[in-house]
Amino acid sequence: MLALLLGVSAASASAHVCGQGASVRIEGDAPGAISYDVYSHLYPLSPVKLARLTRAQQVKMIPDGTIACTIDDDGVDDPAAVLIRGPGGQMNYWISEDYVEPAS
Repeated sequence: MLALLLGVSAASASAHVCGQGASVRIEGDAPGAISYDVYSHLYPLSPVKLARLTRAQQVKMIPDGTIACTIDDDGVDDPAAVLIRGPGGQMNYWISEDYVEPAS
């Protein structure tokens, strides 16, 4: 039974389909900002900024290996900032392009 559950879980991760944006994989534990304004205050990334904004619930750590969808029409002209539909699709997060790889 456990093998069946693991197989279904692996199949659903590889079958992740995005409606409009690209399917991406998060590489490393990425700090995801809830708004572009918070993102612009977070970077360049430092432990002090990360701790302060995480405590204020303005940043959420998105785990390594998370599959997400990009939002192509993000409304900003910053190529280093990527807007993704977050885990579970309940919230969008801004993350640095350094953490984003195409899902394969």
